[in-house]
Amino acid sequence: MKKLLIAFVAVFMLVGCSSDSNDKKETPTQEEGFVFEINGTAVSMNAETTPILKSLGEEISYYEAKSCAFDGLDKTYTYAGFQLMTYPKNDKDYVNSIVLKSDTVTTQEGVCIGDKKEKVEEKYGKDFENKNGAYIYTKGKSKLEFIFTDDIITSITYTAITK
Repeated sequence: MKKLLIAFVAVFMLVGCSSDSNDKKETPTQEEGFVFEINGTAVSMNAETTPILKSLGEEISYYEAKSCAFDGLDKTYTYAGFQLMTYPKNDKDYVNSIVLKSDTVTTQEGVCIGDKKEKVEEKYGKDFENKNGAYIYTKGKSKLEFIFTDDIITSITYTAITK
């Protein structure tokens, strides 16, 4: 029993103590861009949505509409504090964007709606595109946009780069 416990501890230390480490490994595109994480579920832009939606549980509301850019339906799932939007491709749905809707959810770096512009620069740096006062960071196949009013964050959006 003691050997089994030691082996378990060794594996635990190698894998890490985070209970969501397996969720992250199931998201192959996470290294390619920004990742939104909620309740142990990693949501990467352009990731297939089936396992993500299963992990997130039942949405508060759901909306679908014919896609303008793709063949099929764009879908919007609303959860407490954020919305997840998808795009269709090859009979599957993929994460197109995440829009944070309240200060009850944060980026992985701990930034949320209501924080100051300085916190964004502190956490993400100054390598951004300034588009009409919004800060847009690009990483791999994703973008992370912060919109400000009087230097306070009023909107945070993760967006997939699909081209």
